[in-house]
Amino acid sequence: MSAAVELIQAVKANGGQIRVEDGWLVIAPPDAAAPVIEELRQHKAEIIGLLESASIPTDDPAEWREPFIRWLDSACVLSPRCFGGVGCLHIAFCEWEAGRGGVPCTRATFELLLSEFGLLIGEVRGAVLVSGLILREDFEAVEL
Repeated sequence: MSAAVELIQAVKANGGQIRVEDGWLVIAPPDAAAPVIEELRQHKAEIIGLLESASIPTDDPAEWREPFIRWLDSACVLSPRCFGGVGCLHIAFCEWEAGRGGVPCTRATFELLLSEFGLLIGEVRGAVLVSGLILREDFEAVEL
């Protein structure tokens, strides 16, 4: 087994998730990488290559379904008149999940959760939007 695979497994064994976003290794929670941080730096390119080649399994959306529904109920409004930015909604969900001590999901997993919930995702002039979903605070600001 390669050192990169062993390091990925070590992060997961410490309760962490490891993924690549925009060419960067993202580890959540960060302390899951603490015991092997120097080795991660040494093997970063190989780890990124493994993760991007999909030879390592990606996030399972089942892990986030229950928290996703709780987040929808607490932080969002479902309304056919609204459109929310997928990027902003993903960040809000990740911050909510991290605030409860959970591990944030990837954007791809978040989009899968939105789709599974029956929400439509599309691009309008370069912005990726979800139809019928908006953050509660944004909805309330518009309603005032």
